[in-house]
Amino acid sequence: MEGSITNYLNEVIKSTGEHIKYRLIADSMSATEESLKEEVPYIIKYISLNYDCGSEISDMKGNVIQSEGNIGFEEVVKEGIKEAKEGTAVVNLKYSNNGVQGILTYPLYVDASYLGIITINKSYNEVFSSYMHTYIFITLIEFSVFFVIFILAFIMTSKITKPIVTLTKAVKQVGEGKYDVEIKERSKDEVGVLSKEFIKMRNKIKEQMETINFEKDKVERLEKVRKGFFNNVTHELKTPLTAISGYAEMLKEEIVEDKEFNKRAIERIYSESERLHSLVLELIDVSKGISFVDEEKKPIEMNRMLNDICDDMNIKAKKYSLEIHRNIKSGSIFGQVNRVKALLINIIDNALKYSINGEPIGVIAYNEDDYYKVEVINKAEPIPESIYNNIFEPFIKSDKSREQQSRGLGLYICSEILKDHHGEIIIENGEKIIVKIKIPSFGNNLETNS
Repeated sequence: MEGSITNYLNEVIKSTGEHIKYRLIADSMSATEESLKEEVPYIIKYISLNYDCGSEISDMKGNVIQSEGNIGFEEVVKEGIKEAKEGTAVVNLKYSNNGVQGILTYPLYVDASYLGIITINKSYNEVFSSYMHTYIFITLIEFSVFFVIFILAFIMTSKITKPIVTLTKAVKQVGEGKYDVEIKERSKDEVGVLSKEFIKMRNKIKEQMETINFEKDKVERLEKVRKGFFNNVTHELKTPLTAISGYAEMLKEEIVEDKEFNKRAIERIYSESERLHSLVLELIDVSKGISFVDEEKKPIEMNRMLNDICDDMNIKAKKYSLEIHRNIKSGSIFGQVNRVKALLINIIDNALKYSINGEPIGVIAYNEDDYYKVEVINKAEPIPESIYNNIFEPFIKSDKSREQQSRGLGLYICSEILKDHHGEIIIENGEKIIVKIKIPSFGNNLETNS
């Protein structure tokens, strides 16, 4: 805008200068300061009409000859006259709130001499207004573009930073031990890859913590069992040893000379020794149940093993006027043959010990949900609550058994064998005692091959 105004005023210098020069020469055949003063009214009128502007003419000393329309620009004109005295044309632009004023000051040079100084001031408010509208329009466009870019940048930034913020919060929660935190991996960029790896890490940590807690619980449980086991073993060993020691001392010191008493003492020492021997053997079995026996695991046909065990146990069942009814389906597991066999014998033997005379014992076995399941059912008196609540602890036994020499270690050994084979045992109490066990079938995801 300023360049176009300056160019326009430069053209005004040429046109007005040429017109004044020819006017002076045409009137007086020579251009002098005197002839200029005579023509000033005409020149002022000519400039005002033709260029729609204010004007002023001064002599070369700066004295104003005539002025029209320069009110408000006196200081600018004064500065322009100083430079015009030196032979320089000056264009000044004076801005106001409503527009801009172009002020041109130049010396009139005719026939190799300076005759006076002409000042022209022209309003360019309309031009300024037009340029301002354009400026405002461009500014609005710039702000609009900036706003759109800002929104897009905000959306893009949010898209990038939101998953990072979510991931950061998730990391903090995992650090606080909250492993159930969930994050969604939607993108396939670096953040998506990071989220995916974080999920893997979280799952791994959660799995390891669950293993640690399981092992911790197992250690605490084993410690509790160990203490109870030690106390019970001490008591069970002390009873026969006390009897043996007492009778042996009496025989050694010959305190009693009664032969019948001595005979009974010897028999008691023998029976208690047998009892102690049986207890030691059971303790050995318990140690095998607790610790891993060095026996290779291999596929076991459970239907064949169960049928063989039922055939053998039927001999003992007939002794108590009992029968074993079986419904055994085919199926295999992966385990230690001798320990699984001991497990099944123990459960069926318990049913024989506590069953009501004349009532059949049911053995049902089948495959279901990737497990081989065995149920042993017998009619008996309900198990007392005090015993039922701790039935898988060592030395827990009922006084209703047909065989009083039992030490209450059988179900404890069974539970330990099943734990090593990733199985479970449940006992349903009532008029019918139902023992349910299940072991992962051979070939499924829970295959006990460890």
